[in-house]
Amino acid sequence: MTPENLAIKQKVHELRNKIKHCPFCNSCIEDRKVALYKELIDALYRVYCWLGQKRKHDFEMKEIRHLLGRNEYARFGDLVRFGGLIYKPKLYGKTKKAYYGLNMARAKEFFAGTRTIPVQITLDQITNDIVSEVPCHVYDFPKLATLLRQDGLYDYEKDVLPPQLWSENK
Repeated sequence: MTPENLAIKQKVHELRNKIKHCPFCNSCIEDRKVALYKELIDALYRVYCWLGQKRKHDFEMKEIRHLLGRNEYARFGDLVRFGGLIYKPKLYGKTKKAYYGLNMARAKEFFAGTRTIPVQITLDQITNDIVSEVPCHVYDFPKLATLLRQDGLYDYEKDVLPPQLWSENK
């Protein structure tokens, strides 16, 4: 990459939240918020219990399908980014689609209320890095209905916890 192109790329990245769309391909480059909700955490608890009964920590999504609602099934993969409870195991150096692991020790701490995980993260859509996160205990997760707009669609710009509560939840 030429120094000029590198400088342009860097400038676009710095201004991503002001320009909102890539000047070259028109893709959305503005930071994006992703939030978890109580029903997904409840489903994660059911998976945790099921794995404990089976005495295993890795699973395929088809094995736990009966434990998840439609929304939870669709959003389950998001949990990989939230606090290290769910991870993608590597088999022969590669991850397998729809194959996950649950760190049982961390999950036990989380469900006991002694470990926090993010309730909301902000993603840099260019680098896919987490820019910020809001920590939360298991009993503080909002219900899905509180994250929806009046028209029933997910409000991706909404702060899950007001900023003044962030320090209280740390």
